[in-house]
Amino acid sequence: MIRVILIIIAIAIAMAAGHLLIDEKGYVLIAYNDVTIEATIVAMAIMFFMLTIGIWLVVKAIKFFWRLYRKSTGHFGHKRAMKASQAWQQALWATLNDDNEQVQVAFKKHDAPSQWQDYQYALLAKSALQQGEQATAVQHLSAMSEEAQSKVPKLWLQADKGEQALVLLETPMQQKKPQSTEITTYLEGLLVEQKYVELIKTLNDKHKQVTWSAEHWQRFFARFFMQNQPDGQAYYEQLPKALKVYAQQPYLQSMAASGQIKQIQPALLKWLKKGLYHDVSAVISAANEGDLQLTHAIQAQLKKQPDNADLLACLACMAHVDGDFELAAKIFDNINKSNWHTGWTSMALRSYEQTQQYQKAYELAILK
Repeated sequence: MIRVILIIIAIAIAMAAGHLLIDEKGYVLIAYNDVTIEATIVAMAIMFFMLTIGIWLVVKAIKFFWRLYRKSTGHFGHKRAMKASQAWQQALWATLNDDNEQVQVAFKKHDAPSQWQDYQYALLAKSALQQGEQATAVQHLSAMSEEAQSKVPKLWLQADKGEQALVLLETPMQQKKPQSTEITTYLEGLLVEQKYVELIKTLNDKHKQVTWSAEHWQRFFARFFMQNQPDGQAYYEQLPKALKVYAQQPYLQSMAASGQIKQIQPALLKWLKKGLYHDVSAVISAANEGDLQLTHAIQAQLKKQPDNADLLACLACMAHVDGDFELAAKIFDNINKSNWHTGWTSMALRSYEQTQQYQKAYELAILK
């Protein structure tokens, strides 16, 4: 800009100097309609120079104020971005530390950065669910984009929206190799919605892609068979061989709890011969009726291992379901509490209560 001004000044000086050298002032005449402007070249050059300087000053002022405005808005925008980032980080750490109240506090004054909005709603939904606020959780989940909602079907499931979780998982489950988390959440949804036929079909088709531990499989099947005691045997037979290993004990427990101890007697006798005493005790502790042949088999094994805690628990549970609470209480007394299994506690407590041994019941309840 300065270079342009200097060139203009040089041209103006040259024009004025030329006329001065020949002793001619020179005139400039500008006429437009009824308006006429007449001046010497020197005067016109001076006016043109002043006009150019004025324009230059105006441009400089505009640029100055524009930069000042940009800096001020950039400063406040940067400050807002920093606060949003801090809120996001604070909520994330609070989630990792299971501090649900702090998650809500973090987002109370400032939202997460725009690109993390769906994650903010997910964190708030998870926090609300852990505080038992299902309605609030559903509001947060509904605020998420449709694509983001499909990423958190488990949260929908925890919010008692099993049908919505299954709808969100329909597309992923149609793929050849869905992710393990999608399959497990789908299985949980089918169990919650009591769609057992589809659940069995999914187990047969997708069980190899599930990465659950043995304990997790057993907990899942315990819920499944307790919900299906009348049809438990039919469903058990439809399971793939690889899953029957995990499902057998929960299945037998549900059969024992439904008063079908005689139907599962052969399986329990086989377990006794194999020395699977702990598994036998876990099944018998769920029974509500006794079996004489099974009791004799347990007593025969006890003669060989009189101090075995699992065998003692088996015999005590059989005495309990037969209504002999005094014998059951005496046998439970002989079990070393260091080998105690929580599955025996319910029958032991009732045996002590029925024989009015309240102090022992209290001590056992504390141990529990």
